[in-house]
Amino acid sequence: MATMGRGTSKAAILTKMGLYLAVLALGCTILFPAAAEHYVMEIGSKSNPNAHLFAYDQKFRESTRLQNAPMKMVASKEFTDATRLSTSMALKMEPNLTQMNIEADFIGIGRIDYLVFNPDADFTSGEMKNVRERDVMSRINHMFVGNFSIEEQILVAKGHMCEDGYLPCA
Repeated sequence: MATMGRGTSKAAILTKMGLYLAVLALGCTILFPAAAEHYVMEIGSKSNPNAHLFAYDQKFRESTRLQNAPMKMVASKEFTDATRLSTSMALKMEPNLTQMNIEADFIGIGRIDYLVFNPDADFTSGEMKNVRERDVMSRINHMFVGNFSIEEQILVAKGHMCEDGYLPCA
């Protein structure tokens, strides 16, 4: 057997070191009992001084896009990065009429857009995204950043809507 120093083998040194470490760990447990206990985190309310409260950030998002192909019209609403968001929408779409009522109460970013295209423009509903600017009859963009309560009413009609009672007649 190989010996080290004064005739002690490696195996004997390792055995003694293991014994010393075991005694040291036992002594630390007896002298410092808190070191041997597991830490328990209490989750609770503000009234508990030992409780840990967690803060989190939550953002809301909502979007709607509609397309009335017979009227050649596109409308959309989108709310993003909202810390408070409450919305409702009423929608009526017919070949000669699009009516959209939006109510929203939010803190964040809101956007309401609609495009009305020339009814004589020559493109299909699938091409409404890539339309030429000269084919746009009306473009409305509303952007809100901050704390808002809005009531938006959009009414787009064509044909004889005065006689049908949707638009005021002159």
